[in-house]
Amino acid sequence: MTFTIPGSRAEVCLLTDWARENRPDSLPAAEEALEGMRRGLPGAYHRADGFLRSMEYRAEDLPPELEPWFWDGVVQGLLLTGGPKCLWAAPRAYAKARQAEADHGLPIDAEHHTGQALFMARRGALPAKEVRAFQKWITETLPPERAYPALLELMAARAAGGSAPAANAHGLLAKSAKAAGVGKEEQARDLAGLLAASRGTDVPAALFKGAAKVFAKTRPSGEHLAAFWELFPPGRYAKNDGGAWLHMLDASGAVDTLACGEVTPEGGAAGWLQRFSRLHKHVRSGQGVTAQRMPAELYRILPRLAPRLREEDRPIDTWSSEISYTELDAALLAACLAEDVPVRIPPRGMRFSYLEGPHLSALFAHPVLGPRAERQVSRYHRDPHYTVRTGARSAVGLFPEVPELVPMVRSRAERLIGELGGAGLPRAADSLRTLDSLLDAAAIAALEGVEDDLAAVDPAGPLLRALRSGLPEELGWPAFDAAVAELGGPDAVLRLCPSWPVLTLVGRDRAIAVDHTGRLAELGLPPAEQGRPPVVRYLDGRFLVAGGGGRAWSAYWSDRPGETFVPDREQDREAFDWSLEHSTHVRSEWSGYRILPSPLPYRGGQMTDGDTVWFGEDGRHSSKWHAWDGEGVEAEPSLPGFFSTDPGDGMRWDYGNLSLVRLPEGVDSPLGHAGGLSGFRVAVAADRPGPYSDDYAIEGADGRRALHHRPRAMGDPWAILRFPGTGTDLVVTEGRDTVRREEVCCYSAEDGTLQWEVLTAPVLLRERSEGGLPFYPPVGFWHFLRPRDPESSRALRGAGPDQARALLEAHLAGGEEGVLRTLDRRLPGVGHGPVRAGVCRAVAAAAELLRRREELVERVRADRTG
Repeated sequence: MTFTIPGSRAEVCLLTDWARENRPDSLPAAEEALEGMRRGLPGAYHRADGFLRSMEYRAEDLPPELEPWFWDGVVQGLLLTGGPKCLWAAPRAYAKARQAEADHGLPIDAEHHTGQALFMARRGALPAKEVRAFQKWITETLPPERAYPALLELMAARAAGGSAPAANAHGLLAKSAKAAGVGKEEQARDLAGLLAASRGTDVPAALFKGAAKVFAKTRPSGEHLAAFWELFPPGRYAKNDGGAWLHMLDASGAVDTLACGEVTPEGGAAGWLQRFSRLHKHVRSGQGVTAQRMPAELYRILPRLAPRLREEDRPIDTWSSEISYTELDAALLAACLAEDVPVRIPPRGMRFSYLEGPHLSALFAHPVLGPRAERQVSRYHRDPHYTVRTGARSAVGLFPEVPELVPMVRSRAERLIGELGGAGLPRAADSLRTLDSLLDAAAIAALEGVEDDLAAVDPAGPLLRALRSGLPEELGWPAFDAAVAELGGPDAVLRLCPSWPVLTLVGRDRAIAVDHTGRLAELGLPPAEQGRPPVVRYLDGRFLVAGGGGRAWSAYWSDRPGETFVPDREQDREAFDWSLEHSTHVRSEWSGYRILPSPLPYRGGQMTDGDTVWFGEDGRHSSKWHAWDGEGVEAEPSLPGFFSTDPGDGMRWDYGNLSLVRLPEGVDSPLGHAGGLSGFRVAVAADRPGPYSDDYAIEGADGRRALHHRPRAMGDPWAILRFPGTGTDLVVTEGRDTVRREEVCCYSAEDGTLQWEVLTAPVLLRERSEGGLPFYPPVGFWHFLRPRDPESSRALRGAGPDQARALLEAHLAGGEEGVLRTLDRRLPGVGHGPVRAGVCRAVAAAAELLRRREELVERVRADRTG
């Protein structure tokens, strides 16, 4: 039967044409079935499975010899209807046609069968398994000299239709070619043409492996070799590591042609390598993707590609991928460095994956990347396979085969030892812990004399820096300090409830409201049930008391204590919002800048220039701030004029960390101010690496400026505190590690060392903080801090090395009492109680640092002597 391709689904008449010519008596049944199919086809676009079921019922009513023609007509109708669901259904209908032929032992019309298969293939609907069935059938039906071209035509049609070639296509061609007497060269040429035509499809790895054996014996033409370089799989990640493809490129001679300049892939050699790395960095795994190593075949061909890559001078990015995940491939990076292939330097703080392979010396020898990799290895104490090697903690111990690590580890040990003698006390303690972890047996053996260098450090250096640069106990907010003391001390303050510029401190039996002028009001509270005190805010001369006393959602106003109500968001949005406390989530609460009630979903920060209030959207790093116009929140995002300037080339505003507030009259803030406004515009590198680390530029309303590098452990920057009387600028951040929002850290703007830490979370919000730190109000209220006793602070500024050593020796000999006696004798001006307590705390920290240093020296000496 002559096969004609219909132009539309309305023209599909295969069943009736065959019945009219071969079974006229069945023509009425055929016409009825065809009409039913045509009526159902439009619905197949949306519900192809239901369409197939209805066609099964119609097929049951047809004579057996009509069934294959009916189903092949269904195939044509589905493919001409189009759409992904019809494309899914067409192969199933095609399989039913072939099954009907087999079940009823019907003769097969060779011309029709061939044409139908080609029609399916060109439409991208012929499954790979049908290629094998077609090859078997055509070998049995046609003479070999016709069967081979027919099979090749079908494979080419599938490629043209966007289908990936069958995994065993090379074997099927070889079998038919042998029967047809086709020579090896022609067979290789045909296979190469098929692969070249398969660009944009997911060529199976098995076909690449089979083709490599063919091409190793018969090299394809240059045109085909050029096309081989473009056989990238579709999509944003791969189903395999690409090793089989690379093996075929090498076996066919394609690598040599690229190396000598005979072919150039799209984007050049560098563009090809970049795309390969990005596509094969992740592989499908279950319902998602997982990172994977580059295949060994890539490292085998990289030395031959290196001259082209160096000539093109286009740096390779070894961490990005086609999806949103990043994975810094250290093995690929090291291999590129070893071959002097240009690479992009990854953002600081990004973790190296796959620290393995024969080229690690090149990575560790790199002046920028080497120290980063060494710090990561020594910090996590892991080998490339994420298992701990017994006794090995340093990079020297984990990679003894890399001699370049010895001077690098020595340099880092020297830097850490230097910090023990001159960094801030918290940073010095961190450095000592790091050094203790770094010095395993291998590092001790490699770093001759490290124990002597450690023993020679002056232990009074960090203490002297603390005394001269300022202790947190020197600053206070008198009204806050008095309220804390009245409630029973820091551990008796259960809640801190801001309603800027007022802060309400909630204790077990009362609440005290304070602002910059002093104490505003006090309210007695009923005993709290189960230790949960209410949220209490001072608003417009009265307190709002919400929750507590077993009434979790009830509230009352202090001037009408008998009239309780349930705050309703729809009816009374202000009371509803003020009654909630979200200190661990909402930045306006954590910072203290809770200026107005926060309309949902604006649970981020709040800013004001005194006339307008801006709300940040929920989500810490949202780029949208919206102004309050008195009636509601404006739909279009905007920012105060303070942020109208450009942050600079390569930078952008870090919208989650912006701040601005109009200070109350007469407040001289240590955070700086100009024209009554205080705030900070924080810019971050536009090409930031994600949650790993960031370089920040921070600028205050009065022009003070600092650069801050935030490693993984630091919190985001918030302000710059200029410690009164010292000239020291401290970058204020929201804590570190697991205690963010509970503690606040102050880093020296000069050298980035952690100078001191304070606790800002009340008791109910402390989950991870340890005791011993000074208790401070939320950062927004630091505008009200001032020296508690200027005379004591001036005396500390005059401290010298001798006084610091004397205080340390006094602690070792007599504890806190000895420190206080020596303080009166050597620094007699320090007479204020909290400041004296701060000195004792700092001296105790220095003494603990000295004790732990001596223990480390003894451990190293014992290890060295065996």
